[in-house]
Amino acid sequence: MQRTSAYTDRVRALALSFPQTYEDAPWGFPVFKVGANKLFAWMHEHDDRVDVTVKLTAEEREIVELLPWVRRASHVGRYGWVTVEVSNDETLEATLEWVRESYWLKAPPNVRDAAFGDT
Repeated sequence: MQRTSAYTDRVRALALSFPQTYEDAPWGFPVFKVGANKLFAWMHEHDDRVDVTVKLTAEEREIVELLPWVRRASHVGRYGWVTVEVSNDETLEATLEWVRESYWLKAPPNVRDAAFGDT
């Protein structure tokens, strides 16, 4: 449980480091939003892992869904969301990159450009 708490802390710290982000818990678990209520990630902590759900591009999803620790997200998978099972440092590092991508996809353009520069 201590290791999963460390993973939760890392995901939370990154998600809240972006401009105009905040944490909410409308369904009883941490949800990360940007701007005017735009959801970009959420997570569930379990005894042996942390599940993190993020939105990815279609191209990225096609690749990551081949990994055994990534699955199409329940209820919102058809909209481009995947759930990642974070249970070791390798899966954590990949997840952190996908949290960045999800933020980029969901943030308003002016906020996104302030965070990442013009892309």
